[in-house]
Amino acid sequence: MTTLLFDEYTQPMKNRAIELSGTAVVVELLSGKALTGTLSYALVDGPQATKQYPNVLTVTVETKAYTVRLDAVAAIGQG
Repeated sequence: MTTLLFDEYTQPMKNRAIELSGTAVVVELLSGKALTGTLSYALVDGPQATKQYPNVLTVTVETKAYTVRLDAVAAIGQG
């Protein structure tokens, strides 16, 4: 998958993750599974002292944190 295609697919997921970060969500995965918990999605350090959003998000289910690649996410909804 080229970077351009990756960004085209993941940008809507990034936008939704930014919108719902810190709230209860259901993250539906392309595998058909779902994670229900609290979403964490925050800026990280990028090249040349910039900040950027990563290509992974974190969903905390009860006390366990799951890191999920954005290209593995089918949908993110409020939970």
